[in-house]
Amino acid sequence: MFSTPGQLSRVPIEAVAAILDARHYLGAATRGFALEDEFGIMVFANPNSRRLPQHRWIELTRWCLFGEKNAGSRQWKRATAWVRTNMPTVTTVISYSDPSVGHTGSLYRACNWIWAPTWHRLRTPPSGNGSWDGGVTQQAAKDRWAFPLQVDIERTAILAVNDVACVRKFPDAEYREPRKFMKPRKL
Repeated sequence: MFSTPGQLSRVPIEAVAAILDARHYLGAATRGFALEDEFGIMVFANPNSRRLPQHRWIELTRWCLFGEKNAGSRQWKRATAWVRTNMPTVTTVISYSDPSVGHTGSLYRACNWIWAPTWHRLRTPPSGNGSWDGGVTQQAAKDRWAFPLQVDIERTAILAVNDVACVRKFPDAEYREPRKFMKPRKL
């Protein structure tokens, strides 16, 4: 560990690679930067998806907690403060959970993230999530989560599910901007 208890510190991802290899199902990250404290390690990078804003959104690519009670919500509170202070142009943090390995998103829900599924989470794509020959699926669909940090007038359009049938079938899938980030209507 590199930081003092009670403080979140930025460290190079190489410094936490061995811990992530040992404790995270995806292993070490190869891009971005890490934040760490006594609760665990978080790795952030530009979004993997080229369809997401690269200059004002960041992606949480690894979140490895060390097991203390309520560690995730306590660490996330520190992380949002750190990002707001050190990266003031960032409006949104996104991340993905993998239900196929038991990651249901409960940690994100506990930290007030918003479920913002991609269309292939709601409707299996023609490729079968990577299987063009109809054989074994290469990857299971992930759940996308969003955490708004400040107003972003494009966020709702970017995270919208543009499929009326999916929205009808899964009404909770439609992204809704939190009230505190909505512009007040003129009367």
